[in-house]
Amino acid sequence: MSSTCCRSIGGWLAGCGAATAVLSGVVQTILMITSGGNITRLLGGIVVLLLPSAVVFVITCLLTAIPAALVVWLAEEFQIRAAGFFACAGAAIGALSISVLVRSPAVWTSGLVGLFIAAGCIAGLTYWFVMSELAAREDSM
Repeated sequence: MSSTCCRSIGGWLAGCGAATAVLSGVVQTILMITSGGNITRLLGGIVVLLLPSAVVFVITCLLTAIPAALVVWLAEEFQIRAAGFFACAGAAIGALSISVLVRSPAVWTSGLVGLFIAAGCIAGLTYWFVMSELAAREDSM
């Protein structure tokens, strides 16, 4: 595999991890608010959320693989290195993902689509950051 391909896969996996962290973080925040100060209940909820977070990561990887590959190809083809491009592309992929998961127009009027757009935006920025750092490290060698 070429170094660009390896960097792209690493950046994509980091982006999937970032999106998972955003989605799991919102659920964790809701759990903290609803625990009412009960530490035992809060810690139990944290442990229980570990497996669903892993499942969310896998689903995120599956849903975003093809759209992310297309974005990476476009970025390489047209030499796009702007953080805004990757943030917007990530947001679009996030909106596409929730549209595939929940096939109802009501999802667009709920706060759920906003959460997925935010997670996608963070994922796109994470991809951009990882790619920039890896390219800079490779160039300095």
